[in-house]
Amino acid sequence: MIPVNPSSPFSDSAKSSSRPGLSKKAKFWIGLSLAFIIPIIAGVLLWLTYRALFPNNPRLVVKSVRLAGTSGYWSPANPDDRQERMDRILGILRIHPGRTPMFSGEKEYDLAAMTAKLRAEIPELERADVWRVLPDQLIFELHERIPVANLGANYYIYDSATVLDKSAYYDVSASLPSLSCKPSAVRKSGDASPFKRGEVLADASIRTVLDFIRLTRLEYTDVRIKYIYVAADFIQFDLFYKNDPGAFTILIPLRVREEQLRDDIFKHLLTKLESSVRNHETDRSLDFRFKDQIIGKERG
Repeated sequence: MIPVNPSSPFSDSAKSSSRPGLSKKAKFWIGLSLAFIIPIIAGVLLWLTYRALFPNNPRLVVKSVRLAGTSGYWSPANPDDRQERMDRILGILRIHPGRTPMFSGEKEYDLAAMTAKLRAEIPELERADVWRVLPDQLIFELHERIPVANLGANYYIYDSATVLDKSAYYDVSASLPSLSCKPSAVRKSGDASPFKRGEVLADASIRTVLDFIRLTRLEYTDVRIKYIYVAADFIQFDLFYKNDPGAFTILIPLRVREEQLRDDIFKHLLTKLESSVRNHETDRSLDFRFKDQIIGKERG
């Protein structure tokens, strides 16, 4: 009988075959657990690293703020005015230089949230952009809405029918037509309360007025509007044509689509204005309230 050598490969094979191994099911669950746990651990480590590098980093704190641009009410060239505007912006956003983290982790300090809040609090802004410049600067670029008409003594109105506060602008009243109307006449609801900053006037009559203004500003630039009055059943425009010093009074319906203004009213209006100026006519009042008809009236 030949004794078995413990160090021989035959004895090792015999030993390994006699050891209990992990079942396929156990290996599956171990692999699945590791696949689930490892990403969580990695995520926690990344989050802790982010917290250490950004929100809790004392070096990443807002220390300076800057307004981009040097023109317009919200980006004035005068240093004192710029500081006053900047203080108002920081107050709205609750940013405290020297204390507010550049990356606080709070939703209200997200860049998109800051721009949305500025536009909501300052309806005179068309766009507001905010940038971080590491390690400690915030830059604000504000673009104001350009008013198209005076609305009473205290407001302007924008092309979207938004009411704008005159105090948030440099005074441009003299260069704009003046719109006179009762609040109830240009609100769908008929509400007669005073105009409010930031409200949007939804009645179709105000859309007619704004379309008429836009067409004279962009397409029919020889026509200059001085005064607009929205009555109960018509809109009146007092306007000038080219360099002629005499004013014309135009009456149109309350609700006219832009294509109708362009294709019907302006087509006939320009012909009549040109004829009146060329022939020195005294007829300076035109009534467009009736379909396919212009009624000229002598001024009394």
